[in-house]
Amino acid sequence: MAQSSLYNSHLSFHRFPKKTSLRARWLHKIRRVGFSVTPHTKVCSRHFQDNEIHTTAKGRRVLAAGSVPSLFEWNNYTTKSRAGVWEHRSRPPSPAPDSAGPVEDIGHPVMVPMVVDHDYEASRTVCVDREQYEGALREIEMLREQLQTFNLHHSFGLKRFRHTKRSFLNL
Repeated sequence: MAQSSLYNSHLSFHRFPKKTSLRARWLHKIRRVGFSVTPHTKVCSRHFQDNEIHTTAKGRRVLAAGSVPSLFEWNNYTTKSRAGVWEHRSRPPSPAPDSAGPVEDIGHPVMVPMVVDHDYEASRTVCVDREQYEGALREIEMLREQLQTFNLHHSFGLKRFRHTKRSFLNL
C-alpha cells in the first residue's frame, strides 16, 4: 500500500492517463491556466466521485476505466444533475395583476428591491419611508444645481479673463 495511506486511508492520489483523449478531458476539467503534466503529476481522489474509485483485494484504491475528475472547489465538490426532457417542474403561481392600479399612500413604507450580490445581505428588500426618499431626491437635485452654478462661476484658466482687454502675455 502507498505510504500516503498511513496518514489518510480515505485519500488516494492517481496518475494522469496515458491515453491522449482521456488526458485532454482531464486537463479540460481541471481548468488550470499554464498547467503542465509531468510523469509525477497526480490528482487527489477528492476530485472523483465515489463510484469511480474501487478498492482492490490488496486494499489499493484504483480508478474505474474512463473516469474523469469532476469535483472541484469552484463547483463546491458536487455535480448537478440536469432535469430530464420529460420532467415537468411546477412553477409557483404568478400573482394576479391588480386592476385598481398602484395606490399612492405616503404614510406607509415603500419596498425597494435590492440587487443580490453576496450571501451576507440581511434582507432582499429595504424599507424606505416615502417622505424620506422624496426628501433625499430633492436634496440631491438641489446639490447638483449648486454644483453646476459653482462650476460656471469658478471656471479655472484663461477662459475667465477672455473678456478683458489687458494682455496676459506682456506681464
